[in-house]
Amino acid sequence: MQRGSEPNTTQRTQQLVLALLCGFASHAAAQADIAQLPLEQLMQMEVRTASRYAQTALEAPAVVSVVTADDIRLFGYRTLAEVLGSMRGLYVSYDRSYHYLGTRGFATPGDYNTRVLLLVNGVRFNDNLYDQAAIGTDFPLDLDLVDRVEFVPGPGSAVYGANAFFGVVNVITRNGRQLAGPQISVEAGSQGSAKARFSLGTVDALGSDWLIAVTRSSSGGADQYFSAFDAPETHHGVAHRLDFDRSTQLFARMQREGLTLTLAHGERTKGTPTASFSQAFNDPRSRYIDTTTRLAAETTHQISPSLALTGRVHAGRYRFVGDYVYDYPPLTVNRDVGTGQWWGTDWQWVSTAFARHKLAWGIDYRRDTRIQQLNVDLDPPAQYLDTRRSGDALGIYMQDEFALAPTLTLHTGLRWGKQSGSAGSFHPRLGLVYWWTPSTALKLLHGTAYRPPNAYERDYRVDLPGGIVSSEGLRSEKVRTTELALEHAPTGATRMLLTAFRSQVTDLIALGDANAAERLNFGNTGSVRVHGLEAEVEQRWQGGSRLRVAYGWQKARNTSTPEPLTNSPRHLLKAQWSDTLALGAQGPGKPGQYAVEAIAVGARRTLTGSRLPGSIVTNIVYTKRFADVDVSMGVYNLFNHRAADPASYEIREASIRQDGRTYRLKLTYAF
Repeated sequence: MQRGSEPNTTQRTQQLVLALLCGFASHAAAQADIAQLPLEQLMQMEVRTASRYAQTALEAPAVVSVVTADDIRLFGYRTLAEVLGSMRGLYVSYDRSYHYLGTRGFATPGDYNTRVLLLVNGVRFNDNLYDQAAIGTDFPLDLDLVDRVEFVPGPGSAVYGANAFFGVVNVITRNGRQLAGPQISVEAGSQGSAKARFSLGTVDALGSDWLIAVTRSSSGGADQYFSAFDAPETHHGVAHRLDFDRSTQLFARMQREGLTLTLAHGERTKGTPTASFSQAFNDPRSRYIDTTTRLAAETTHQISPSLALTGRVHAGRYRFVGDYVYDYPPLTVNRDVGTGQWWGTDWQWVSTAFARHKLAWGIDYRRDTRIQQLNVDLDPPAQYLDTRRSGDALGIYMQDEFALAPTLTLHTGLRWGKQSGSAGSFHPRLGLVYWWTPSTALKLLHGTAYRPPNAYERDYRVDLPGGIVSSEGLRSEKVRTTELALEHAPTGATRMLLTAFRSQVTDLIALGDANAAERLNFGNTGSVRVHGLEAEVEQRWQGGSRLRVAYGWQKARNTSTPEPLTNSPRHLLKAQWSDTLALGAQGPGKPGQYAVEAIAVGARRTLTGSRLPGSIVTNIVYTKRFADVDVSMGVYNLFNHRAADPASYEIREASIRQDGRTYRLKLTYAF
């Protein structure tokens, strides 16, 4: 797609979206008995992430995206990254090591998803070392255990504090009742991939709900070609058997009479074929190991008919080990180790004691007991970095949902937060929700957020090829966002959305080239402006058919240069269609279902200034129950499109090619 064709493409896409909005509004009006649809398919479902308590999607002071367990099964999503990549305004990049989430045209190179807050059942899952939100195979939770995923775009610091910069992701897990009895799931696919899960869901004699699951997965990966290393002495640019991925996940959850206990543990070993951070190419010793453990206890109590309390205590540990191979000479393995340990607590009260008001207030505290970064050569031994840090993070907030009139609600919020090494600051949130009709809401939203530099950005100093140097005096990032949204849900099976947004980011922290060969640094790079439009329409029919189309247009630029940001597509277009399908002779039971998903990402700019063409990736999945076995067959990148993502500074290539056509067969048996 050439630059000269962009205006015509934009006009055609906008016309298509407008036609779909009008056409499906007419079709929805003709539906007779939508109320018979299953409850989990209703568009006015409850969401919890926008305000930290339950509201319907129309009531919430945000435009919330939700992917349910049924969606995960139907579209065959394999990672949290694929779930998020299906949502309006989001896109995912992959550099053969980690998955990175782009939000509304913003994906800074070298950022480990620090500007999105990741929650699991309301508990923070970003670590305290890199502030990383793990969304790929390093996410320590099997998607079969997920009830739904909610994403709230825009700043959420008034409610959640740091990292809620561009949005909040909340992964809500299933319980033992939903996965009753023992269950085994096995799958196999392209590139030597295999996965097995065993889970047990039950309710004991005391009424306690138990869910225990263990998952093991592996992938050999395909050989990867990198043109920057295409020479006889570097294996002609082919990294052989270095894209492997092996992971183990353990999850346990118990619920009883307002008390919930949760354990999540994950281990992942990932080969690094890209020779990132100036490594020697095609050495089998190059790899990353991510290990994480999370514990949480939650209690809920209705103190009085008008006052509810939710309290949590949680603890976590994250450890990263990276083996990098450098030819100093001699050829030497350099080991990078990062360890973070913490515990925390948060308490929230929600009151409806005052007429027309719903008040919520609370306190969050996190104690960082250990943050250590170590860099050494293994043989001959040498040490280049050993830093240790501890600290605290404290936040106090209050918000009010005030019914100014039967059709108008004012949402206000204010939070004071402080982390060790950064000054305390206040962050407000304002929202007006106007009920134009009982099925139509107009929302005007405004908020600010901040993100102080994390321990990795503050302390990591290794003056070696590929190392990071001279990152002194970093200031906290700040963002200010305003959004206007129109949501229309005329029936339980129809939803339409149109939103416009504008964000201003100051003191952006970004990775860049230092004033030394093969060295990098972190710095505050200036101001960024982002504005855009999003439209989405979803329609479900009583027979099981479903269509969803989402389009996003965004423009993100650094105010000091006319060039667009790196890895910032102007257009995002997503379409999903699913329906029942009977193949051959059908025995007893329901017919199978097929689902088709197409995700189009517009052209993006790489760090070298080149223009990476847009891409369209199409997936198709068929699911059917045969006897007592659920079968899922998926083909991903059906048309074998040559898609690629822009690379970051630590990788020599300008872009990283993504997988072509791949396959997966999954069998699930419940005893």
